[in-house]
Amino acid sequence: MKRLLVMGLLLTACVAVQPVRIAIPATAVAVEGANPRVWNQPISFGDWRTASVNEGTTRSFLFDLGILDVGKTDQAYRMVLQGPGQQTDVECHMREVIVGSAGVFVQASLGKEPILVCGLSRKGYRTVLALTRTGRPEPSLVGELRQVGGATYDVRSIHRAATGGIPSGEPFGYEIVRDERALAVVETVNRGRVWIDPDAPNRDDLAAAAAALLLWTPSEVEGPS
Repeated sequence: MKRLLVMGLLLTACVAVQPVRIAIPATAVAVEGANPRVWNQPISFGDWRTASVNEGTTRSFLFDLGILDVGKTDQAYRMVLQGPGQQTDVECHMREVIVGSAGVFVQASLGKEPILVCGLSRKGYRTVLALTRTGRPEPSLVGELRQVGGATYDVRSIHRAATGGIPSGEPFGYEIVRDERALAVVETVNRGRVWIDPDAPNRDDLAAAAAALLLWTPSEVEGPS
């Protein structure tokens, strides 16, 4: 009986530490270098790898205005992503102003201004990735991947594990879709995984967007302790 009890506790412990997985095709490839993250070090997945990475410092501050607190976060980062085609230059800027009181904050321009904007460029192509907060539990972040003069894709955060359950407050990953068809899925938890539809057009853009999302952590302005 004692042995059975010990085995039961061990099984419970094993289940408790199982990593979260999102619904992603079995052909997804693992990410190298994203988690655990080392500052300014390369990342790679499948046919794509960074030739250079320059992560800017995140600046965050909070002002107490008496009735309201106002906070701001600011970060910029850039990379060069090399794939089977041409290399893609990626430059991202995250800026968010929030207001609140008693430790509860909302984005000052909720849904009207993006908190993350990335420019993706390579010879003959320019693409913009932009995300903003929705104010909803899921998806908490939505936006688009728009090729200048070309296709536009919807981007949205994923908050549920593949097994279902209660949605997480923070994203487990992102999906890039067009006409409700997923063309790319990015898992940002654990080591990270990326799946890109082998038949999708503009696969280098999808890969560059995936790399940008892997290196970005939606920041929170913290109040005084």
